[in-house]
This record gives sequence, C-alpha cells and structure tokens, in this order.
Amino acid sequence: MAGLIAPMSDLRAQQLAWLDNIISSSGLTLTDIARRAGLNPSTLSRFHANDDSGHTLTSRSVKKIEDATGVPAYEQRIRPSMAFFSEEEGEPYIFNDKAQDIMIHALRAVADRSKAVELWTLKTTALSAAGFDRGDVVVVDRDEKVRPGDAVCALKFDHRRGISETVFRVYRTPYLLTALADGQPGLPDIVDNENVVIKGVVVGGCRLRG
Repeated sequence: MAGLIAPMSDLRAQQLAWLDNIISSSGLTLTDIARRAGLNPSTLSRFHANDDSGHTLTSRSVKKIEDATGVPAYEQRIRPSMAFFSEEEGEPYIFNDKAQDIMIHALRAVADRSKAVELWTLKTTALSAAGFDRGDVVVVDRDEKVRPGDAVCALKFDHRRGISETVFRVYRTPYLLTALADGQPGLPDIVDNENVVIKGVVVGGCRLRG
C-alpha cells in the first residue's frame, strides 16, 4: 500500500523501522532520541548497528521513546516531517568535560544517579516566580509523581501542524500555568495527556557562573 513501509516479520525489524521513521520524519539523531528519552545513547547505537544477535529493545525503553517523541511504538506509516522538540523554552544541558566548577560536578552526580533525570537550561522566565529563571540549569525527574504546585517540564503537541514544544510551567490541577515574576498570567493549558503531556517534575536547579 502506498505510504506504508513493508510489513516486518520480527520484533527487531519492527523496532528498527520505527526508529528509522522517527529519525527521517523529525530530523533527530539516535543520540538525540536517546537523551530525550533518558536512555544511554549507546543503548540505541548498539541496537541500531547491523548485527545478527537478534537483540531487541526492552518494553521500558520502547515506552520511554514513545513518551519522548509522541510516535506510537512500531508506527510504520510514513508521516509528514514533524518538528519534535522545538525547545523554545529550554535546551538540554550539555556538560563541559573540562569545567572544574563544583556545581557542575554536583549536577553530573545527579544526572548519573538515575536515567530518569534530565538537565535543562531554561530559556524562559515562565518559572521565575517559582525560583527558576532564564539561564538556570534545572533538574527534571521523569519518575517523580507530580503534585499540584510543582514546577514541571511538559510537551505541547500541535498534531494538525505536526509540531511539538517543550515548555516549563507550574501544575495546578488540571492546568499548566506560567509563574512570571511580574505576576502577569499566561493562557492556561489543560493537561489531557494527548495534546499536553507532563514529561517530568522540576526537582531543583541552580545558576552556574558564566
């Protein structure tokens, strides 16, 4: 059928086709996908390499990739190009291996403690009243249970236009709200787990020296 990838006969082949579809439609690399899903990049690179081991991704890894990209597991339909992770309000924090700042060492220890932890550099003032401002590095824990009043990292999907956006907000059941220092309210977003999905809870953060 036009628009469909040929059926796959085994799980590994289905998983490979699914990942290739995400890569081709979003422009993300395997490393990008792994980092956003909280996986070690080598997990996907080893899996994707041509070998005869028959190795497959675990169901947990598959679920993390689903949540991170919004592409259902083993979806084989060729989709229009989708701008996943526009990241207008934040960007993944990248460690400088040569830096000796004690706070950087502390952040690395936090990130290494759990694969569910992500570090983001804020590019927004949407959490300034909650104590996190533009330029701060925040710690996002995807395994932490969200509670009303928590600062969170979330994904907003526009399925019609084929884009998504990473945002930082305060959760007030069932809404996501801005917490600007000047008190000016922004438009609320309803968390429906389809168009707006909470990715993780902001459990801390810091301002690094420039």
